[in-house]
Amino acid sequence: MYDDIFSKLTIIIPTFYPGPIINNCIDSLPLQSDLIIVDNGEDEELERIIIEKKNNIRHFKIGDLGLPKSFNYAVKQAYNENILITQPDVTFEKDSIKNLIDASKKYKDAGLLAPVIYENNQYSVFNSLDLRLSKKGELIKKNRVKTKNTIPSGDFCAEAVSATAMLLKKSILNKIGGWDENIYTYLEDLDLCLKLRRNNFQIIKIKNSKVNHVGFGSHKSENLSKFELSRNWHFMWSSLYFKKKYENNNDYILYVFKNLIKYFSKTILFAFVLNKKKTILNLMRLRACINFLTIKKSSFRINLTKL
Repeated sequence: MYDDIFSKLTIIIPTFYPGPIINNCIDSLPLQSDLIIVDNGEDEELERIIIEKKNNIRHFKIGDLGLPKSFNYAVKQAYNENILITQPDVTFEKDSIKNLIDASKKYKDAGLLAPVIYENNQYSVFNSLDLRLSKKGELIKKNRVKTKNTIPSGDFCAEAVSATAMLLKKSILNKIGGWDENIYTYLEDLDLCLKLRRNNFQIIKIKNSKVNHVGFGSHKSENLSKFELSRNWHFMWSSLYFKKKYENNNDYILYVFKNLIKYFSKTILFAFVLNKKKTILNLMRLRACINFLTIKKSSFRINLTKL
C-alpha cells in the first residue's frame, strides 16, 4: 500500500567515516525510497557497505564540507518533494516513516515534521529545543533546554528540533533558502527552524513516529578523540555566529568577551595543573573565538588520513 508513497520520498544521510553503525540506519529505511548518502570523506568502508545494500542508493563524494552544504547539495539532487533528513546513528521503528508521511497530509501548514527521539531506549530529554521569537519574529531566547523525561500524550508543536531526523518539503526548503552554509556543524538545525517559523511554518513532533538515536554515534569509535576536538571548536564558533546573526550587537559583544576570558583562563588553569585533555579542549574553544574574530570562517578540519 505504501510502496508508491515511499517511492516518492528522498532520504538524505550525511556521513563522515560513520563505520558499521550506518548499517542499522539503512536497514530501517524503505527499499523503495531514493536514498542519497553524502560522503564528506574518502570512505572505502562506506563504499563496501553501500554495495551490499538493496536500497536505491546514490552515493556522492563532495569532500569535507560539513552538514549544511551536504544537506543543500543533496536537496538539489533529490528527485522528490518529500525529503527525510537523518543521521548514520539513527534507526527508525516500524511504520515511523509511514506515520510521518501521513502526518504531513494532516498538518498542511507544517514546514517540518519530526519523530519522537529515544536514546538508550528512553525518551530523549532533547526532543524539542527552546527558540523563542517575539511577535515580530525576533529571537528573544535561545537555549537547548532539557525537558522532562515524559512521553507526550499526542503530537505537539515545538519551537525547534534537532537534525536527528526531520521530514521536509523541497519547495519549502527552496523558499527559505535552505541551510546556512557559513556553518560547518552545530546550530544549523536551530537556524533552519528559526527561518521556518519566521516564514510562518509550524514545526510538529509526531508521537507515533519513533526513532532510536545513539548519541555521538555517527563516527567510528577510534576517531572519537579527534572528533571531540572538532566538536568543541565548531560548537564555539557556531555559537558566536548564531549570536551575531540573530541577537543584538551589545549581547553579541558581551558574549564574545566573556568566552575569550573564560577559555583563556581555563586553558592557563588546566595547563598549570597538568590536565592535558582539558587544556586542549579549552584551547580549541579559545582558538574558535579568535578565528571568528579574525578569519571569520568555520575553517577547522580534522585529518583522518592516517586512521
